[in-house]
Amino acid sequence: MSHLSIFGDWQEMKPRVRQALKATIAACLSFIIADSMGLPQAFWAAVVAIVVTQASIGASLGHVLDWFMGSVIGAIVGGVVAVLVGPGYGVRVAGLAVTVLVMAYFAASRPHMRIACVTATIIILGTPMLGTPMESAGIRIVEVIIGTTVATLTMLLVYPARAGPALADHIRQTLPLYFQLICDLLDMTISGSYDADKVKASAAKIRAAIATNEELRAQAQREVSGHLGDSPDPEALLTAIRRLWHTELILARVVSQPLPKDVLDLLRGGLEKLRDAIAALGTELTETAQPMSDLDLDTAEIEAAIAKLNQTVDQMRGGPELRALSTEELLRLMTLDFALEQLRQSLKDLVHRRGMLTKLAGSRIPWRQEIRRLLKVEV
Repeated sequence: MSHLSIFGDWQEMKPRVRQALKATIAACLSFIIADSMGLPQAFWAAVVAIVVTQASIGASLGHVLDWFMGSVIGAIVGGVVAVLVGPGYGVRVAGLAVTVLVMAYFAASRPHMRIACVTATIIILGTPMLGTPMESAGIRIVEVIIGTTVATLTMLLVYPARAGPALADHIRQTLPLYFQLICDLLDMTISGSYDADKVKASAAKIRAAIATNEELRAQAQREVSGHLGDSPDPEALLTAIRRLWHTELILARVVSQPLPKDVLDLLRGGLEKLRDAIAALGTELTETAQPMSDLDLDTAEIEAAIAKLNQTVDQMRGGPELRALSTEELLRLMTLDFALEQLRQSLKDLVHRRGMLTKLAGSRIPWRQEIRRLLKVEV
């Protein structure tokens, strides 16, 4: 057995190993700097550095802002409360209760206020050996500045990871979920047997994937705003993915009840061709190592299959098959027709936007590129 098998495949391990190294470097350097400055609780700088060091530069920037704003607000509020209530046990507890009550209320909607609440608590209940409350507040702010600064520099200089490439990688890894669900739903339509548990399990994975997409997009935008990344705006691509997901939801509602046998017999061949065409497109999109922009893809087979299904539905209008349907069954058939048209547009849009993945994967830190160019070092 390989030694690496204990921890997993090396390609999967590599990001975690790099993350661990960055957190270790940031924590150790922060503690050394804070301790060399004679700060009485230098370990707080290391704690802040560990928390701020995230998987991408954009994620770290968000934590930097939260910790800095929260620590400054908490230090000021905690220092003022500590001075006003004095050293008495009862009044300190009362001051703590009021402070936590107010700040915890705002923390429910503002992440940095959670840090402010913790900082204020530390200062109000702090030991007198660290100096006056205002001195303790000042020390706390310095510790946070050291931790956040060192963590940010570490993220920029040691294996810098950007949110743009992470988003591109995540989308490529999760695209099979969408195509698999479409094929499963078409299979259920053909068989007339709906597997609710299977659909719910796939839906949960897709919702989690979409949430991660939004989180990584926010991180990428944060990097661009801070001139620490040049990722293009992925909104058009993410909109195409969400649109495909919403189409799948419509299709799932239709499939939850079987189509009438006479109608299904007429649609079966077209549905099978559509399923096979979508499966082939999904394989091309998700199982190739080539950049998405280099793939020669089109949705002609899918569009032809859907056009044939639409034609079949049109031919049934006024025929005995439709006249025999109940209002509910007729509505479900019309919804299926609508969902297939939306599916055609969604897949066409997704294929059209695929080049965005290549651009996201190639995003870099602009100023590092400029420095390398000036130094005539090959990028």
